[in-house]
Amino acid sequence: MIEINPKPLKGFPPSIDPSQPGTDERLALLGSVLASRTFAKSSRLAQFLKFICTQTIAGNAKEINEQQIGVHVFARSPAYIASDDSIVRTQARLLRQRLEEYFEHEAPSSSLIITIPKGGYVPVFELRNAAAPQRPELSPAREGGVLESAGASEKSEEPAAAAPSRRFRRVWVISAMAVLLVLAVVAGISLTNHQSRSASDVLWAKIFKEGRPVVIVPSDDALVLFEEVTKTPVPLDQYLSGSYLDRKDLPASSPLALTSDWFAAHQYTSTADLNLALRLGRLPAGRNTTVETRNARVLRIDDLKSRNVILIGGKAANPWVGLFSNRLNFEVNYDWKTAEGYVLNKHPAKGEASVYYDKVIDGTRHSYGVLAFLPGIEDEGESLLFEGTGMAGTESASDFPFNSSAFTTFAQQIGAAGNQMPYFEALLETTSVGGNAPEVHVLTYHRIKP
Repeated sequence: MIEINPKPLKGFPPSIDPSQPGTDERLALLGSVLASRTFAKSSRLAQFLKFICTQTIAGNAKEINEQQIGVHVFARSPAYIASDDSIVRTQARLLRQRLEEYFEHEAPSSSLIITIPKGGYVPVFELRNAAAPQRPELSPAREGGVLESAGASEKSEEPAAAAPSRRFRRVWVISAMAVLLVLAVVAGISLTNHQSRSASDVLWAKIFKEGRPVVIVPSDDALVLFEEVTKTPVPLDQYLSGSYLDRKDLPASSPLALTSDWFAAHQYTSTADLNLALRLGRLPAGRNTTVETRNARVLRIDDLKSRNVILIGGKAANPWVGLFSNRLNFEVNYDWKTAEGYVLNKHPAKGEASVYYDKVIDGTRHSYGVLAFLPGIEDEGESLLFEGTGMAGTESASDFPFNSSAFTTFAQQIGAAGNQMPYFEALLETTSVGGNAPEVHVLTYHRIKP
C-alpha cells in the first residue's frame, strides 16, 4: 500500500488515508503503477499521476484543473497564468503515453486500468475494454490436421463429394496465408535492420541513452519580446539572475503594459518549438529514459550536468546556448537594432562567408539554421542544439535529422560509420515563402573535437 498525502487544495476536504476503511482497489492499482519500471525514472510524472488520482479518489475531481496542477505539482506561483505556461499540458501528454505503455507492457493482464481522457486532467479508473474483437477460438479439424474455427464444426449441408474439394481449397488458402505471413515477417525484419542502421537512429540513440535523463529546453519568446522592446541582447548571467528585468527604460505605457513585472510573470514559447519537443518525446529511442520539457527560465546549470540536453533556438531566444559558444564555430544571433537574424562564422574556410544574414531575393526569403551535436557541460553526457535565425531557420534544423535520406548522406560526409556518430555542427540554408521551409540544404559543416 502506498502512502498518499497530497497537499490539500483550498476548500478541499482532508486528504485520503489509505489505511482507513473505505480505501478501495484504486489505491492499490495506483501504488503498483507508481512503483513500476515505467514510472521509476520519471518522478515528476509520478507526482502528477499521484496528485490527480488521490484527489479524484478523495472526491475532489471537479476541482482539478490546469492551474491547480501547476501549483501543486510543478511548484508554480498561485498567481501564474496557466494559458501562458504549457508545462501541465505538455507533461499530461507524456503521462498519457506512459500510462498506455505501463498497461500494455508491464500490466497487460490488469483488469482495472487508469486513463486520462484528452481535454481534461481527471483520471478515470475503468475495466479494461473487453469489447475489442477477438480472434475465433481454433480447434483441430477432424481430418487432415487443418485448423478451422470452432463455429465451423457444425454439420455441413454440402454433398459428401464436395468435402474433399472444400478441404483442399481451405488447405491452399491457409498455406498461401502462411507464405504471405512469412514474407511479411522477413520484410519487417529487413526494414527494421535498415532503420536501425540509419544515421538518424544512431544520433537519437546517442541523445536518448538509457539511464541518463534528457531535458528539452524550448526558446523563451517572452525574452525575445523583451529584447525587441529594449533593442538590446540579454546575456546568460543576467538571464539567470533576472537582473535584466531591472531596466528603467521600458515603455511607460503600451497596449500590453510591458513592465518588468509583466515580463517576470509571463513565459512563452513558439508552437514550432513545442511541436519539436513533442516530436522528440515520441521517438522510440526515448522510451527507455526520462524525457522532460523545461522552460528556459526555470532551468539550472546542475540540470544540464546531470542530463543530456536538447536546446531549441539561437542565443537571443535561448541564452543557454551561450554555454557552448567556445565549442561552436557557427553562432546564431540577432541584431536588434537592424532587426536582422544572422549566423556568425567564426573561422570561415575557403569559399565560406564570415556572416550569413537573412535576406529576401525575388520575394523568396533565405534563412539559416544550425544543427549541432556536441559534448555536454563539462564533457558530461551529450547535447543537441536546434538553432535558427528565425522560425523558418529553426524549423530547417528541426526537420533535418528527421529526413533519414538527407541526414544519412550528410552523416557519411562527416565520417559516421556503424553506431559511431562524430560531433558536428551543420549550417543549413532554407528558402521559404510565407514562413514555410520547403527546401533545405547543407551549406557547410565542421566536425567538433571531443
